[in-house]
Amino acid sequence: MLHPVDRHARLAELHRIWRDQGSALPQDTVRSLFGHAAAWGAWPLVHAAGMRLAASNDLDTDDTLHLVDACRALGKGGEALALARALAREQPRHAELVAELRAWLAWRRHFPPSARGGALTLEPLAHHHARDFAWQYGDPSIAELCCLPVFADALDWHRWLAGLWREGRRLLYAVLHDGWGFIGCVSLTLHRGLGFFYYWLGKDFQGQGFGPRAGGLLLDLGQRAYGLRGCYAKAFDYNLRSRRGLEKMGFTELGMRGAGEDCDQVFYRRGPPQGRRRTADELHRLLDSMDASVRPAPASLLHPDPLTV
Repeated sequence: MLHPVDRHARLAELHRIWRDQGSALPQDTVRSLFGHAAAWGAWPLVHAAGMRLAASNDLDTDDTLHLVDACRALGKGGEALALARALAREQPRHAELVAELRAWLAWRRHFPPSARGGALTLEPLAHHHARDFAWQYGDPSIAELCCLPVFADALDWHRWLAGLWREGRRLLYAVLHDGWGFIGCVSLTLHRGLGFFYYWLGKDFQGQGFGPRAGGLLLDLGQRAYGLRGCYAKAFDYNLRSRRGLEKMGFTELGMRGAGEDCDQVFYRRGPPQGRRRTADELHRLLDSMDASVRPAPASLLHPDPLTV
């Protein structure tokens, strides 16, 4: 079993081979690269090498199933379904896979089309992302800095995801990179035109500008499709990378800290200018709707500015 710490270096080597020699690689080497990429969840490479094998009619059943997994993981639903249908026509036992993909695509239609910018695409986080999520979430600091759960096992993760979508208030998206596939998540909790935003990226993709770009895509989607008019966020005061990322997305620090034990968390806002008291009331209502445990410290609300409304 490949450890998450070692995965990025191994994948970087596969990327290098494909980039430098892909068109000249013999078929057996392409097949070997395809197998390693599938085992390590390197879905863009699985898709690229799989298309090469398919062009030569050199895909067996297991290969086709890996290619279906890659298409689904990358949000290529129509392509995944076409491959599964062709497989089921030859081997009816795979009809269940076709039904599974149809169910996912029906669920996917509840959301706007994929948001895309540069090398990044946002796709609603789905149960088939479980393994990809685990690869990038392996660093325990992610859960700590983002105040996210520590999952006991895969079933615990699936229950968590099902519960979030069942609530119907949060947009939770996988961040997909054209070359690397799944690299993190962005999230937006909605309430009456307001949002609460957070994001996280795998350790190997932090500090490269991907977070602000992905966050910008989600915030633009929130405005365009869900009527988002203002958004809040928070970060630990010592998490300078996250705070800089929020500022790049247009968030402004409010000068409000969390109460009590949460005093090391600072609040941010993105939206049209408004008075401090209105902002404080708005933030409280939003946190109430989220049943959030973190609240602004009363002392940080005592100095309204002259524009208070």
